[in-house]
Amino acid sequence: MNKWLFAFLVLVALYLAGSLISLFLFRNDGVVLGDKIVVVPLDGEITVSGNQDFFQVGGVSSTELIKTIKELDEDSSVKGVIFEINSPGGGVVASQEIASAVKSMNKTKYSVIREFGASGAYWIASATDKIIVSPLSITGSIGVYGSYLEFSELFDKYGVGYQRLVSGKYKDLGVPYRNLTDEERKLFQGKLDIIHEYFIMDVAKNRHMNFDNVKDVATGEFFLGVEAKKIGLVDELGDKDTAVELMKKQLNLTDVGIVESRKKVTLLDRFFGDVAYQLGRGFGKSIVEFNTRLRINA
Repeated sequence: MNKWLFAFLVLVALYLAGSLISLFLFRNDGVVLGDKIVVVPLDGEITVSGNQDFFQVGGVSSTELIKTIKELDEDSSVKGVIFEINSPGGGVVASQEIASAVKSMNKTKYSVIREFGASGAYWIASATDKIIVSPLSITGSIGVYGSYLEFSELFDKYGVGYQRLVSGKYKDLGVPYRNLTDEERKLFQGKLDIIHEYFIMDVAKNRHMNFDNVKDVATGEFFLGVEAKKIGLVDELGDKDTAVELMKKQLNLTDVGIVESRKKVTLLDRFFGDVAYQLGRGFGKSIVEFNTRLRINA
């Protein structure tokens, strides 16, 4: 057997053995009898399916998170839910879906913004009963953007042509091979403005704020936690422990368990997830990001 292949197989075996031992010896399923407060993490970019391609792992899947939200809502032992947010935002549909699911929960729900809770992530936070942030957390950024690479001038430089064949004059809106016309730019901007207004309306309703007051700060600017509190976008300065104590006081709970909600990961998920992450860094990751036509994010 080739010595490099043998070394690789030995490393794989050691990794699997170590992961198996850690799963059994250090496993914590968070099983708590009686009343409990559940902490649900939202880490990374928000999308409908999460980052599930080969080169990228992690992120927030609205599909999976909504399932978790419904399960928690149906669990009578869950007295409150704390969403621990560390996300710069993501897709507008995914963010709106999660915000809607959070708002419809028949539980007391708080959000804690750690480093980031901006744009779509702030949209979700606004749907909770109370928002707690660090004084230096980055939050707000109520805005929408649609972006794509455009390299028609590069094509012109190297004599590459784009033969436009469409049925429907806006079918290739946003392709990177040609400039937008003034008409197309106006059309595209109009769509973004509609989404932006919907975003503002939802935040105003969730936060019980005047629409115009929210609109005044909905420039896409991000705010530090201390700034966000002054303008009414958040409620308290603190961290997860602050949120737990405030919720216990509001619900008049003394003997309550705190459970960390985590996605169940199999041994193979662990191994292949780590491998995919390492392989995906660098050139592979750039290929995936480059092969994106048009994204509209909040």
